Amino acid sequence: MPKKNAFFYFMIEYKTKEEAKGRSFRGLEQVTPLAGAIWSTMNAAQREPYVRMAKTGGNKTEVQDKLTNLGIPFSRVDAERREKESKTLMLKTLTTELVEKSFQNNELESQNFYFISFAYFCLTSNGTYIPAEVGVVRYSLECGVKDKLHLFINPGTLPLGMAFEAQLHSDEDHQLPIPPNAMGESDFDKIAMTLLAFLLQDGEMPLLFTDHDDVAKVESMLLDVLEERAEGMRLYVCPLAELFFQLKKRGQQDLLERSTFPSVHIAQQIITRDVYDYTKGISCEYHEHRDNVKYCALSRCIRWAYVISDNCCADMSIAMEPGKHLPLSADTSHNATSTFDTLSFVSQDDKLSFVSGSAVSRMTYPAVARPGSSVVSKSERVDIPLPGTSSSSRASSFSAALHHRNQEAKRQATDDEMGQMQEDTKTELNETIKHETSTWSNLDSTVTSWGEPASKQKSPGWGQSVPLNLNLRGAGRGRGFAREEFPKLTGAGRGRLFK
Repeated sequence: MPKKNAFFYFMIEYKTKEEAKGRSFRGLEQVTPLAGAIWSTMNAAQREPYVRMAKTGGNKTEVQDKLTNLGIPFSRVDAERREKESKTLMLKTLTTELVEKSFQNNELESQNFYFISFAYFCLTSNGTYIPAEVGVVRYSLECGVKDKLHLFINPGTLPLGMAFEAQLHSDEDHQLPIPPNAMGESDFDKIAMTLLAFLLQDGEMPLLFTDHDDVAKVESMLLDVLEERAEGMRLYVCPLAELFFQLKKRGQQDLLERSTFPSVHIAQQIITRDVYDYTKGISCEYHEHRDNVKYCALSRCIRWAYVISDNCCADMSIAMEPGKHLPLSADTSHNATSTFDTLSFVSQDDKLSFVSGSAVSRMTYPAVARPGSSVVSKSERVDIPLPGTSSSSRASSFSAALHHRNQEAKRQATDDEMGQMQEDTKTELNETIKHETSTWSNLDSTVTSWGEPASKQKSPGWGQSVPLNLNLRGAGRGRGFAREEFPKLTGAGRGRLFK
C-alpha cells in the first residue's frame, strides 16, 4: 500500500466536512479535483498540520515512541541529553574565551572572577531548591579576594511535608535553623537588589563560577531569587574546575612545553580535596561560632580562591598576600627550589600545610630513573615539586620529601639487620648439620649409639626414653631454610623418643 501523503489527509478532511454539510461523493476520484484546487492555494503554514499527520500516520499528536522503564519516551531522554551536552560545551567555550581574551589584552592578572555558592534547606517534589544562604566573592589573581558578600535567606513557610527533609539536611550540612525559625532576609526583592549591586560592579553580568556538582542547584536558586529581574540578562553559572584548568594552562605556557594539568579532571580533583576546609576566620559569624566553617557558603568561595592562588599565582610571578591569596596563618617566607623530571600527576598526602591537619593542594612529581636504570625503586623515589610553585607549598612538599627519604632509610637499615640475622642463623644451622653428619658417618654399622652390638641390644619398653648424646640444636626445626645435607638415620630406631 503506497504511503499516504499530506494531500491525502487534507482530502479526507475536506470530504468529511463536505459530507457533514449534506454533500455526497461516490468515491475519492470525485473529491480529488475539488480538494486539489484548494490545496494548490494553501501556503506552507496551512499545509503543516497535514504534513505532520503524514509523518505520524494520521495521528495529530506526537509520534509513538518507545518508553523507558519509568514511562518516559526515549526521544525525550535523548533530547535532554543533547541539550545538556550542548549547554556544557557552551559554558566551557565561554570560560575559555574569557581567559583567552584577558590574556590577549594582558589583563589576565587583573581580570575579576566571581565565585558563588548557595546552601539550601531542601529539594521539593517539583525539583525546586529552597535557598538558605548565599556567598559571593570577587577575586583576581593579582589582588586575591577583593570583595565578598554573604546573606542568610528566609524563604518563609516550607512546602507541606518538607520539614523533616529540611531538618535532616540542615543537621548534616549547614546547621542553620529551618523555617519558620530561619534567619536572614525574607524580602526577595531586597535580596535580588543586593545581589545585582554586587555582581554588576563591572557594568555587566559576569560569568559566575561554582563547583561542578552545584551548577544546576546554584542556577535554579539564583533564578528563583532574581525572578523577573533575570529576564533578558545573560546569566551563566559555569564549572569552577574549567576556569582553574584554563588559568593553570595559560600560566604555565612560558614555563613548560606541556601543561601539568593534562585535563580538567585534575583541577576538579584538587578542588574536591578542599585542603583549606577547616580554615578559621573566613566564614560567617554564625558558622564560626558553631565551629562549622566547612559548610559556610562564604567560606567555600574563599577556599576556592585560595586553591587557585596557591596553584596559579607563582606561575605568573605574582606575590601572594596572606589573607587575600592564602589564609592569614600561611607562611610564605620559605623559598625551597627544585627541578622536575616528569609531569606525571601523583596524589600524595602531605601533612605539612598552611592549615593544621590538612594536605596541601600542590601536586608532586616523582623523580625519573638514575642513569643506567629504567625504573626507579620505591626507596629511591622522591616527590619533587614543580618549579614556579608557591614558596610555602614548595617548602611543604620539600619537607615531605625529606621525611619520606628518612623513613625509607630507616626501613632499609631494618631490612639489612634482619637479613644479616637470617644469614647468621643459616650459617650456624649448616655447621650443625655438617657436624652431626660426620658423627653419624663414624658409627659402626653393627653397633648402636649405646655402644653395644645391635643383636644384643634390648629394645626399651613402652614409654621409656632412650638417651642420645647428640646436639641437634636447631637441626630439623628449621626457619624456612632448605638444607643441602641431612644426617644418616640408619640404626636410630623407629618411634623412639630421644632426649
